[in-house]
Amino acid sequence: MPSRRNFLKQTSILSGALLYSGPNILYAAADDSFTYTSAYINIKLAAKSPRLNSFSVDSLGKGEFAQSPLLPVTAISNYTSKINKQTIAYYLNAGSKPVWEVKCSEKKIVLQSRYTGKDTKADPFIINISQQANHSTVLGALVADNCVKFPCLLHLPGMGTFRIHCSEPGVTLFYDAYRFHSAGEKGDPFVKAAFSPADARTPNITYTLEVVSIYPDLKGIADNPMLDGVRRNFINIFQLNPRIKVLANNSASDACTFTLYLYAEMARRTPELADGLTAMDLIRNTLDIYLNGFKGYGQVGYFYLNKYGWLSRFDSSDSSPSLVIAACYYILDSKDTGWAAKNYQGIRQWADKMIATDTNKDGIIEYGHTGNSGSWNMKPFQRPANWWDSIGFGHDDAYSNALAYRAASLLAEVAKKLEKEQDSIYYADFASKLKGAYYNHFINPETGVLAGWRSADGKLHDYYFTFVNAVAVCYGLLTDEQGRQVMQNMLQKMKEVGYINFKMGLPGNLVPVPPQDYAHHDKRWGYGVKPDGLDGFQIYENGGATACYAYFTIKALYDVGLRKEADNIFLPMMESFKEGGFEGHCEGSDYTKDWKTWDGKCWGYEGFLVDNYLSFLVVYDWHNNQK
Repeated sequence: MPSRRNFLKQTSILSGALLYSGPNILYAAADDSFTYTSAYINIKLAAKSPRLNSFSVDSLGKGEFAQSPLLPVTAISNYTSKINKQTIAYYLNAGSKPVWEVKCSEKKIVLQSRYTGKDTKADPFIINISQQANHSTVLGALVADNCVKFPCLLHLPGMGTFRIHCSEPGVTLFYDAYRFHSAGEKGDPFVKAAFSPADARTPNITYTLEVVSIYPDLKGIADNPMLDGVRRNFINIFQLNPRIKVLANNSASDACTFTLYLYAEMARRTPELADGLTAMDLIRNTLDIYLNGFKGYGQVGYFYLNKYGWLSRFDSSDSSPSLVIAACYYILDSKDTGWAAKNYQGIRQWADKMIATDTNKDGIIEYGHTGNSGSWNMKPFQRPANWWDSIGFGHDDAYSNALAYRAASLLAEVAKKLEKEQDSIYYADFASKLKGAYYNHFINPETGVLAGWRSADGKLHDYYFTFVNAVAVCYGLLTDEQGRQVMQNMLQKMKEVGYINFKMGLPGNLVPVPPQDYAHHDKRWGYGVKPDGLDGFQIYENGGATACYAYFTIKALYDVGLRKEADNIFLPMMESFKEGGFEGHCEGSDYTKDWKTWDGKCWGYEGFLVDNYLSFLVVYDWHNNQK
């Protein structure tokens, strides 16, 4: 079973929270450690070795500290320490000079390492985080295996972010993450950052960890407690997997090719991460890996760490569009024409592969499986056409075609900027043809909304897919009148079926997908054996509530002028993000909060699924629609 199906228990980030009670200095505690607390930082340092016993951060400076997510680090001997106000010094082998000094201030932790001689090789300073307690990540440029260039970030979702600088340009940060999922593997899932000690070549190194909060500088965000979740977590969508070197579901999970465009959507509107480091740099670095031949989940040939892979004979229909969109966003936003010229042919190959699937030349790209009702009994098991990979999307997939239109339109613009006029005309013509065919091809006159797919036998498969209709509106495939009508029809259906708890996000579909149209025949993943599929409804992708793809529905409502209706979804979701409502596991359950039934029962598996956090991008639309 792919790791997108492997669940993790995750400790609630809010359970056992500590509250800052006032200013403090580093002081000796009863448990043989030194404690420092400010409104931003709450740490305990071991007295007998340079390591952390406890570690928490509140990037908003409200003194709201979650339980420490640290895993134990093997005890180190031969150290002594001295404390002086906000500084603790560690001496090795009774040396006269400290090999590590840790200095704390309100928003900073400064680590200074000194080389004191060949007989005093110091240990690295390690931050070893339980991934089940906090799905942390390091964000930066991976310049070699497990080596991240400074400056970089250490981001702890629900808690905050450290921006990390190093005084020596040749030094890198060790970074690793793993979640143990195969038979015979043991251990605790971890995210580890290790700061190298000084040596003879680099005798003095200073690392500065500064608490920051990265979010858009928009009026009404900084002083609005309701949006605290946005300010702490705006960059949650960016998780770098150090073992495969690309942005992924989380720092120890799969890279999904068909989600890279989501990360790029967010990166376009994300403030600078650090001097010389932007979110778009993370997109470019990931694209470089794909352009070099890497395959992600959704592409034939993907095998995560040689353990499991994408189970289909065909690339998903949304994989190539996702790559093209992400690349075009990078080029158009960064204006990096050098990178564009170097990689244009690779990007064009993705686009041409996408267009080549339109085998009947009707302007609509196609998936290799028919999508016919009852066709998903094939063995070995095969995945359907897109991200919603338990539902039987096949043949002409409305969601993937919306992405294909976006991809072709953007590539036409990029080609024009690179003075490739014939290519620009070619991609623009394909986009125009697709748009011209789209509405009539997918609209269901009986419901007034777009169906999910039209199968090879010509049948429309319509289960009131919220994301399909919303993406089509957001990416300009419908007229203003058509867009408003389908969104009104979707809201009316939502009212009829009684979905009202928007704190849980939105269902991907509002009515059950019956067994003949469900690809994954396991109730755990939403399959129902009853003819109407009700026994699988609200489980996982079959109508389960999630923040994934909710962004498009809210934005589409703003775009068509239904502002109140958009606010009614957006604001409860932001309250839930503030409370950690889409990460971790439900109390007493092995399942996680990224998917829920409409009454709140958990059916998630990742514990932290970055796709949820594109929803933060709605703050721009919300801000623009305030009176």
